[in-house]
Amino acid sequence: MKPALYPTTLPFLTLPWLRCIGITIVAALMLACSSCGVAVRAVDEGAEKVGAAFQEGRRGRLTEEEVIWAKTAWKYFENNYNPQSGLVNIKDGYQLVTMESTADYIVALMAARELEVVSKHEFDSRLSLIFGFLNTMPLAFDELPNVNYNAISLRPTDFANNYGTIGWAANHIGRLMNVLRLLRNRYPQYGEYADRVVLRWAFCNVVDTQGNLYSAVNLNGKPEKYLDAKHGWKEYTARGFKTWGFPTDASTTLDPIETIRMYDVDLFFDGKDERESGGNNAVNSMPYFLMALEYGWENISYLSIDKRYYDQMQAVYEVQKRRHEREDIFTARATHEVNTEPYTVYDAIFSNGYKWTTISSNGVFYPFLSAVSTKAAFAMWAVFKSDYTDQLMLVTSLLFDPARGWYEGRLEKTGDAVRTLTCATNSAVLEALLFKKTGRLYSKAREENDLYNIYLRDEFKVISRCFPVKPK
Repeated sequence: MKPALYPTTLPFLTLPWLRCIGITIVAALMLACSSCGVAVRAVDEGAEKVGAAFQEGRRGRLTEEEVIWAKTAWKYFENNYNPQSGLVNIKDGYQLVTMESTADYIVALMAARELEVVSKHEFDSRLSLIFGFLNTMPLAFDELPNVNYNAISLRPTDFANNYGTIGWAANHIGRLMNVLRLLRNRYPQYGEYADRVVLRWAFCNVVDTQGNLYSAVNLNGKPEKYLDAKHGWKEYTARGFKTWGFPTDASTTLDPIETIRMYDVDLFFDGKDERESGGNNAVNSMPYFLMALEYGWENISYLSIDKRYYDQMQAVYEVQKRRHEREDIFTARATHEVNTEPYTVYDAIFSNGYKWTTISSNGVFYPFLSAVSTKAAFAMWAVFKSDYTDQLMLVTSLLFDPARGWYEGRLEKTGDAVRTLTCATNSAVLEALLFKKTGRLYSKAREENDLYNIYLRDEFKVISRCFPVKPK
């Protein structure tokens, strides 16, 4: 449930001669409260407009400092560009890409173009090479993108970046599908080539008729499917499939969920037993804040997502803000990378029965690696315009190497920087700055006669690969 931060009924506002005074009081109360980003509801129309202003997040032209932030983030994509292939490394100096990192690169490229960091010509040249890769890359089992590809040879690889097939990851595919939809709607001249990427794939084993989403691993040369559904990412992934017409009902509901109360705020987490699922049920910032940056955080009907997702989005912000207020610990939690084992760290608000836990993919506890995440801080700053996010940026806004890009974050225990550089973090910086300039990245477009929808009307073509059939 949403934290009850503001009164929803003010009886004295029914008196006409006190209405203006009442609105002023409501506005003053909200200005005095540091939780400005939380949705405000009021019966008075004027008070509702005041509340909406808090809900918008950052808006406006970039300051001189913010332009420097954008150019610094783009340094990562210059330094990690592979001219042989046109792809950008997932991590500084590590020549591997995933569909998730490729999506991050596309978002960064769109932001760099619209923030005037790169020219139209460079935008087109880089995007053309990305399309060339996506429209020719070998697919796992001739169905879907492999988890990993070598950034130079473009061959599918295993987790050690050796040639081989791992399988596919539904959340990586969903991330790319979201971003391709953003791209084709913002730049319709490239829509045909985005459509062709998705039209190469076969969806029979990744999404079923109820909207359950499946990843797969290579088991003796065949895909072994498993249900891949972690709250937060599950709904974001489902949104990606939904934008291309696939059913997603089973993946847009939050059920089964449990609730934990933290700092008087109700936070949802995955109700499945993590010992049975073999994973973790980590709750962190990024899936919720990416949804806000890309689609808007208000409960818009076209998203077709469980309304409780928006309650959770606000709660994820609120518990991190309140932790700072009550414990004096700056908090912006997200998965981040480090340069030593375990390499990938799941920095969670709540996971596997523990609050504020930091674990590896196999559940080992790494409390000394807890960090203020740069990407989470920027996303939170963009989506929630508040005193807390202003303060948060004071401790993250200098976490960069001017010649290399933005670091992963700052360690909670020591204050030292996490000096790893990744595609994901530098993309998130650019995406947050683009959001400030333009608002949500998603824009509606007329799509009835695009290549993808024309294809869907031919049921003989689509049934064998389990695309949704579009009425003629």
